[in-house]
Amino acid sequence: MPNLKFAFIFSLIFAFALAQMDDHHASHMNHEQHRVNVAVYYESLCPDSRKFFTQQLYPSLQGNLSNFVNLTLVPYGKTKMNFVTNEYEFECHHGPKECEGNKIQACALKLIDGGRKTEGIGFNKVTVGFINCLMDKTERKGNDATFPVKDCAEINHVNNLNIIENCAGHTDGSNYLANLGALTKAVADPLASVPTIVFNQNFKSEDNTLAQTNFVKALCQYIQGTKPSDCNGASNIQISLGFLVVVSFIAKLFN
Repeated sequence: MPNLKFAFIFSLIFAFALAQMDDHHASHMNHEQHRVNVAVYYESLCPDSRKFFTQQLYPSLQGNLSNFVNLTLVPYGKTKMNFVTNEYEFECHHGPKECEGNKIQACALKLIDGGRKTEGIGFNKVTVGFINCLMDKTERKGNDATFPVKDCAEINHVNNLNIIENCAGHTDGSNYLANLGALTKAVADPLASVPTIVFNQNFKSEDNTLAQTNFVKALCQYIQGTKPSDCNGASNIQISLGFLVVVSFIAKLFN
């Protein structure tokens, strides 16, 4: 009989703890103010940008941490821009092909799902997946490069690739890239390093350095309240006053 009582008490406590976790998780899912603003300033052919995107940023966003991030991607980097004959012209850090890659990504950010975020998270999952694929699979030889746009579109279910490609070769693509240039220059002109990662609109050199080798750790220090298990490798359950009251009440029932 005592064993049955213990099992009953334990099951009630466990159920209450799970309910607390679910409520906390739901609050992060549904409230914009809980998310950390993360802006990444990078270049489509920069080796360090590609390494950060494919080995740090994208993998970290495949689990629960995706609920805690408002992500802004800015593929411009150390590009130089001039306005000539009613159109912007660009000189990119890694040559003309990088300008092409930056424009493809600028158009994807604008045109996939109309630039809208995926419901419940602070970025568009299709867009981020498409760009990660490009960063991972683009073949670069010197200043030349081949962008696997068709393969990446198919893998990530991008259904308007023709519009994105037309945009990248059109004035629209130049205008979108120019807008990203303005965002970049507002942070630094020129950027000291690429990629540059900014948390909550406040650039800190130590955060930028840490993020490039441990993005999860850099992000988690900005998450307020109870942190997700991704931050420490285990669930972090806060014991509330209500929890203690429930335990006390259950104990009295069996005294």
